[in-house]
Amino acid sequence: MLLFFILSFFFSNFIRCQDNTTVTDELQEGLNISAISSPQKDVLTLLLMGDTQFHFPCEEDNVQCKMVSKRPRSRFFLNSRLEFIYGTEVNETLRQGRDSCTKIESRFANRVQRQALDALISSLDYKPAALVINGDLTDFGHLHQLHEFRQVWYNNFPTPFILGLGNHDYQNNIDDCALNFCAHTMLSWYADYVKNMSLIADIQRKTVKFDVEFTGSLAYTERVCSGSGKLCAYIIQLNNAIDYNVQFSSLFVKWNISSPMKYLHNELNLLGSTSLPILLNMHQCESMHIHKIRMMIKRWMSNVKTIFESNQRVPKIGAFYAHMHQRHEVSLECIEGYKVPFVYIGSVPNNRFSKFDMNSTTASITGYKARDSLMHNGEILEELETVELSLNKKKEKLHQKNPQSDG
Repeated sequence: MLLFFILSFFFSNFIRCQDNTTVTDELQEGLNISAISSPQKDVLTLLLMGDTQFHFPCEEDNVQCKMVSKRPRSRFFLNSRLEFIYGTEVNETLRQGRDSCTKIESRFANRVQRQALDALISSLDYKPAALVINGDLTDFGHLHQLHEFRQVWYNNFPTPFILGLGNHDYQNNIDDCALNFCAHTMLSWYADYVKNMSLIADIQRKTVKFDVEFTGSLAYTERVCSGSGKLCAYIIQLNNAIDYNVQFSSLFVKWNISSPMKYLHNELNLLGSTSLPILLNMHQCESMHIHKIRMMIKRWMSNVKTIFESNQRVPKIGAFYAHMHQRHEVSLECIEGYKVPFVYIGSVPNNRFSKFDMNSTTASITGYKARDSLMHNGEILEELETVELSLNKKKEKLHQKNPQSDG
């Protein structure tokens, strides 16, 4: 079972690491788990997850979700991956049945995730400053999928949102949806979202004769703070991927979506040697994506390293992303002599999410598993055990408080 780790980073008890060292947490049985410290006077809390993705099947490891679809799957000759059993003569009725099973799983996972987050928020002494959703709000950008995302999440959530778009929202449906209306639906709604939230996003609108043209990366930076306003962090939302760009048209609207690399470069230069943490958020961060993020962090750290060291301060930066539904983990990497967290924050189809906490001396990330109360004797939220990780240790691992299967 994939577990999640908690990592203390950024602050005064910082230990220098050796260059060219990558640390990935691995499961260690019998690890001593340190107790969670008592609540601090002031805490900045953020909730993070990805892939609400109306409508996408659950992960196979999400046993509670697969139990819900078990009976209709058997009726339509589907296996646990919602693939037709070998030898089945597929017809339109069976295809519609598969779509129905997909919606059953997606709606279940989102309902369970929403209930778990509501329960967590109501239990916290310090309310979260925001819920960060890093992409794939929908599965294909259809209008009815966006409406369902808004109904379940956006229209009535108790904290502000920091939203990003993912490959399923626009990349996957370009030239695969009538008049490119799916991608246009998501991008136009997103442009309205950043405008209505008074976010200064990298997007410009202009009228060319009878057409409308949008140009930019859609990236934006938001400063979030604790209730007292004394603890703050910068969230940079890069959307789909650091190097993704595309041009397409939908009726009388043209979209020129550029890579957010230039935007990120400029923002890091503007922030300079800030003492506040910088949380880089995006949807995809694998293969070449993560390599480019590393290089941009390395370049920024190299530029500000002397200033930080002369002031006896530490650069505080990390990358947070989703996309790979089954992954919920932290990788601690050494860049310019400093340890930088790269975090899979958890995805709805696997009913996982994360909580970022920062007080005046430490910061941490805790993983959570959302549970259906009827299947788990009233339990709707499982907190994965918190580990206080000293940065002079190479590996630490989190265990669950009460290990048990998803079923």
